[in-house]
Amino acid sequence: MSFKSNRYAAVFLVLVSSLLVAACAPSVKVRSDTDPGVNMAQYKTYGFFSQLGVEGENYSNLLGQHFRDAISQQMNVRGFSMSGSPELQINVSIGAEEKVRVNTYNDPYLYGGHYGYGGYGYYGSPYHYGGATRTTVSQYTEANVYIDMVDSSEHKLVWQGVATFTLTDKMQKQLRETVMTTVDKVFTEFPVPAPATTK
Repeated sequence: MSFKSNRYAAVFLVLVSSLLVAACAPSVKVRSDTDPGVNMAQYKTYGFFSQLGVEGENYSNLLGQHFRDAISQQMNVRGFSMSGSPELQINVSIGAEEKVRVNTYNDPYLYGGHYGYGGYGYYGSPYHYGGATRTTVSQYTEANVYIDMVDSSEHKLVWQGVATFTLTDKMQKQLRETVMTTVDKVFTEFPVPAPATTK
């Protein structure tokens, strides 16, 4: 195999690997809210509630630790330090809601439908779809992860980050990876940026 072929093969493997990683990552929508009277950069230390909202008999024993590890990584890289007497106390909770998705679309090849000439279809095409429509109904679980930061001295919420995504069996089996990805996305909204993202 020539050097050029080896180079193309290496590029191909990188592209495939990138696509696989993207396919496995959950599609996460994030939002946040900050107390307008608070500068989050004024805090230097953080800690966690003694029992997080995601810790207890209804959750995996490891779920809380995964969140503690992921959040600590994000806080530490931003210059915050873990403390036994923290200025910020962090809690994590999860809400889930069962939802129904309904999709309706044209299906020209079902139930006597046809695809013929006459009229204009998509993008000005002279061909049009005729006949039946098809509807599919599916159930899914929408999960919301809430990361709350509370001012220890004033006992008030000063920042909240929220992640929303559709929960899948694969994500539940790859729990640590799901938590790390989710927390990473939420912290893109955090008012104190990581050094690498500082402009």
